[in-house]
Amino acid sequence: MRNFVTKSSLVVLAVSAMALGGCATTKAVNRAQATADQALSTAQSAQSAAQNAQSSADAANAAAQRAQATADQANQAAQSAAAAAAARPQPGERG
Repeated sequence: MRNFVTKSSLVVLAVSAMALGGCATTKAVNRAQATADQALSTAQSAQSAAQNAQSSADAANAAAQRAQATADQANQAAQSAAAAAAARPQPGERG
């Protein structure tokens, strides 16, 4: 019995200490939850914006690669035209 009273007293003392020691009130917990929810929402918005930015960057990279391929083709065509022009006899030359 004495053991039970001692344990009960310790439990009451511990609960009282927590109550007086600044355990969070319901209002404080709700405020903290609202802040956490807002932080999560902001993080999700940032994630979405980052994904959109990545998509835009990927599209720009693809466009740059297409432009480079077009420029390479134009350069090749110009070199071919120059080679053909150089191989043709010029007026006044014998060929």
